[in-house]
Amino acid sequence: MSNFVKAATIDEIPLGEMKSFKVGYENVLICHTETGFYAIANECTHDSAPMTDGKLKGNIVMCRRHGAKFDITNGAVLGPPALVPLDSYPVKIEDNDILVQLPD
Repeated sequence: MSNFVKAATIDEIPLGEMKSFKVGYENVLICHTETGFYAIANECTHDSAPMTDGKLKGNIVMCRRHGAKFDITNGAVLGPPALVPLDSYPVKIEDNDILVQLPD
């Protein structure tokens, strides 16, 4: 079973913003919304653009390069041209730390 790894602190990502972090070998984008913190892959599945350059609106992140939209809660594609979902990672909060569960 995978372990949770500290990726950031709550103070590093204000509400309504997102920030990328290197967590283990993964480039992870952590998003902070009204419903909590979410972690997804920081690379668009359509054209490999960094998702951190995109726009976050509610629980949807849009890739700046071609406009693909994804649900940050599960990585699902919500709008073309992407066809493949983003990897999504479980998140838990302990004290002031944001922990991300990486795949084995």
